[in-house]
Amino acid sequence: MSARFPASFYWGVTSSSVQIEGVAPAADWSAWERKGHAPKSNDGNGFATDYRDDLAMVAELGVTDLRLTLEWARIEPNPGKTDRAAIDFYTDVLRTARHVGLRPWVTLHSTSLPGWFNEDERGFRDSASRAYFWMRHVDRCAENFSEFAYAWTPIDDPIGWALRGYFLGSRPPGIRDGTLVREAAEGALHADHLAAQHLAAGGLKTMCVRGVPTLFAAEDDPAGDVDQRVRWWAAMLFDSWIDALSSGEVHLPDRRALLRPNWVDDFDLVGLQFDHPVGVLADGSLAPFPTGKPRSDTGFVPLPEELGVVLERVAERLPTRPIVVAGNGVATADDDWRGELLRDTIDVLTDAQRGGVPLAGYFHDTAIDGYEWRAGFKTQRGLIDRSRTIKPSGEFFGSMSPARSRD
Repeated sequence: MSARFPASFYWGVTSSSVQIEGVAPAADWSAWERKGHAPKSNDGNGFATDYRDDLAMVAELGVTDLRLTLEWARIEPNPGKTDRAAIDFYTDVLRTARHVGLRPWVTLHSTSLPGWFNEDERGFRDSASRAYFWMRHVDRCAENFSEFAYAWTPIDDPIGWALRGYFLGSRPPGIRDGTLVREAAEGALHADHLAAQHLAAGGLKTMCVRGVPTLFAAEDDPAGDVDQRVRWWAAMLFDSWIDALSSGEVHLPDRRALLRPNWVDDFDLVGLQFDHPVGVLADGSLAPFPTGKPRSDTGFVPLPEELGVVLERVAERLPTRPIVVAGNGVATADDDWRGELLRDTIDVLTDAQRGGVPLAGYFHDTAIDGYEWRAGFKTQRGLIDRSRTIKPSGEFFGSMSPARSRD
């Protein structure tokens, strides 16, 4: 076991605030739920009440690192009005994580935003809102939480956030607009880099996180429309951000290229989220790929070998940057299958290291079963169930921990 991963390897779990705490009343996701676009999240998996015991249980697995979201809509439910109780709560969560031996990685935005920011102030699409409201939040969090935080991710998957909210319409604000999505994606990238620069100036470690599914044509198309759509998705999900980190240029489809040479060195670590490949149809919509394979409860096909493809692609473009698998898991009630996929995934990670990929860590999504964006509580992603029983997949995951193997 010790030969698989070095002692310095980050071995962790990750969760969003809505998954484990439920939605904040002031968040845009709260209105999304009330309109019936998603199941009610209630109190998530009860983490806000049980976090001390939960963190101790996660540490007992052998996990060394924890990536979690500090919900902006709880910290600042109204513009300019900070909720001191929320600050104190998150401070104690991070302090407790440290106490039980976990390194806390703080994410400042994952999917949900304060409604007043994303709706009333145009959110990341507006340069003034990014510079004022967003950066005020970043500064507030750095001031209050840097004592206990190990590393920081400003925005979890900014391109994915823009695509879901402004192109697919599957998350707030539920818009389908080919122009607005590029505006939102560009704005979110700006906000992510702006925050990283501010945090780095204070001597804090940062990691960008990007969603990187592999893409395939999901149907035959002699006219070439599918290939064109695949190229569009690849440009949005891959070229846009990796060009920024490798050459300082931002390329989004049908939008003027931006020169941002100071973006190249903004992040200490490059984080990748990968669950499954995606098929693209002629109309630009997404579909499971390949056919005839077992699907997760989200309807897609997890293929660990495709994670290996992603790692090689990123390492080829960013050969000297430490890479972290910042989120990887499967939505299924079949824990035997989860265990099989974990074993295959660890083999992929091992092969990537041997092949020269500068792999620095792996985070499983998630630790304890909670709320899922589309399925509510009808599926599972955790290594621990909601009754706080460690699953066989969790036992296996813990046995692979570099910390456990050193013991």
